[in-house]
Amino acid sequence: MKKIIFLSMLISTMIYAEAVNVKKYIVNSGDYKITYDGEEREFITGINPGYGSALTFKGEDKDGNLEFYAVTDRGPNGDIPKYIENDKETAGKFFPVPDFTPSIGVIKVKRNKAEIVDSIPLRNSFGEKISGRVIPKGLLGTTGEIPLNFDMSRLNNDIDGLDTEGIAVDKNGNFWLCDEYGPFIVKADKHGKIIEKYGPKEGLPEILKYRVPNRGFEGITIDEKGYVYAAVQSPLDINGETKKTAGYTRIIKFNPETKESVIYAYPVDKGYKNFGAAKIGDICSVGNGKFLVIEQGKQNGKMQNLIYMIDINGADEIENNGDLEYGKLKKLNPAKKELILDLRKYGWDIEKAEGLTVLPDGKTIAVVNDNDFGIATKIEDPDHIDSEMEDYIYDGNKKEFTYKGKTAPKAKVIMTQNSKSERESKIWLFEMDKK
Repeated sequence: MKKIIFLSMLISTMIYAEAVNVKKYIVNSGDYKITYDGEEREFITGINPGYGSALTFKGEDKDGNLEFYAVTDRGPNGDIPKYIENDKETAGKFFPVPDFTPSIGVIKVKRNKAEIVDSIPLRNSFGEKISGRVIPKGLLGTTGEIPLNFDMSRLNNDIDGLDTEGIAVDKNGNFWLCDEYGPFIVKADKHGKIIEKYGPKEGLPEILKYRVPNRGFEGITIDEKGYVYAAVQSPLDINGETKKTAGYTRIIKFNPETKESVIYAYPVDKGYKNFGAAKIGDICSVGNGKFLVIEQGKQNGKMQNLIYMIDINGADEIENNGDLEYGKLKKLNPAKKELILDLRKYGWDIEKAEGLTVLPDGKTIAVVNDNDFGIATKIEDPDHIDSEMEDYIYDGNKKEFTYKGKTAPKAKVIMTQNSKSERESKIWLFEMDKK
């Protein structure tokens, strides 16, 4: 572990011109496809696993092959039509595999291929497998969404539910993960059993409760001193007023010994339709107060996937209030950032780059995508063949679909594959050249 951290620190001293060598792999799912009981023929052999929400280097096997830890998010899920309950619109998600357990996978990269070779499911403190289903309303970390099956029936919420999005390993071999729901930071042992859990006002700054739903922590890393850093995906939405106007998101420095936190401001790029469209993908410490960060989103109508070197040396510690988001800090010193890699320049054509780590050589950056388990959802209705999901409303009390105001008795939601490029899991290795 110390050797890996020391070597990765080399990257923080380099100024890069470009990637001189790029190796591209499709990750074979092996024996780790997800069983699905639905009728859709595309998934008769199962659903592609989605070990791409985060990445960290595990080491080399006895044959010198590279191995990485990667993590899934909350599991296969899809958008629902407008859902009305008691005359009020309610947010929700389909969960086609309701008992899916967020898991840590091992990706092995050989000379000519990459594959998943192991998986560690996450368990609560009692040793029971958790799920990715939504936390009940009224509890810390809830998004207010209702979990649904494809027949529009309600699923149970999960008090232990996590939407994991980041992974790191400490010197003792414990996993540290972060999630979008709470947002939470959790510590799990090498078997995936959660032994510590922190959330807003429960070990972490209370201000984090203002995360946009499903835009909580998106990346986590551990530096050479053992401090844990977690990055919020997008600007906070203080009192429902700042998610589009705040030009900064937050990076949390957490001391696992004292349980104290420090907050830094990360300036998101300009050029999005609004600041809320900016998304952090992952964060990776390279030592000496420097980190690699993925920032992505559409700028001028085109998707951008950019890796920045950021530096928190000299950055201000931000208070546990909304002054940052409301623009009240007139002499703010945020983290400094410098673009070092534009993934699109090298053929990256996937929407989500969500896992990032540095190899021990100190010059190779590994990136994985979130393939969303290769699925999408759509409405199927023989009475309205060209209809779209947004044309429908489902009334949870009446148990019926309507299409443009008229009852649609034959309408149903089905699962389909997303595009080939998006449904494949990929890991790319960028060997960087220095100026």
